[in-house]
Amino acid sequence: MGTDNQRLFSALRRIIRIGNVSSVNPEKMTCRVVFRDMDDAVSDELPLLNTGSAYCRDYWLPVVNEQVVCLMFPNSGGTGNSAGIVLGSFFNEVDEPIKTGTGIRRIDFGDGSYMEHDSNTGNMTVQATGTITIKGATVKINE
Repeated sequence: MGTDNQRLFSALRRIIRIGNVSSVNPEKMTCRVVFRDMDDAVSDELPLLNTGSAYCRDYWLPVVNEQVVCLMFPNSGGTGNSAGIVLGSFFNEVDEPIKTGTGIRRIDFGDGSYMEHDSNTGNMTVQATGTITIKGATVKINE
């Protein structure tokens, strides 16, 4: 690998980081991340990227020790980076998806509850370990 490529790779490793969540702040929707490959350096509180935050909103907090990908911003002194944003988590050999396949959308909630939709069949499954409450101005079932 040439010197220019080595510099580019080194710069990208400082900007795109993989670490483990060390703490979460639900009120601020932030977390701190420890980077094992950087002598266990811990980030500042990082905001979490989510789907929608104004009108339609999605809320998700990772759990402590969950592996996440971060986009880090170099500080003004150029000596490191502790500010950035958590882009999300990802599946790996330890944390594998429960179900896979084309057309499958599934959300597992960690307690055995889940929602799953299969666009190939149109089937949707909702499994809850507790009570299911449905609220609406009008609720229609099989009309």
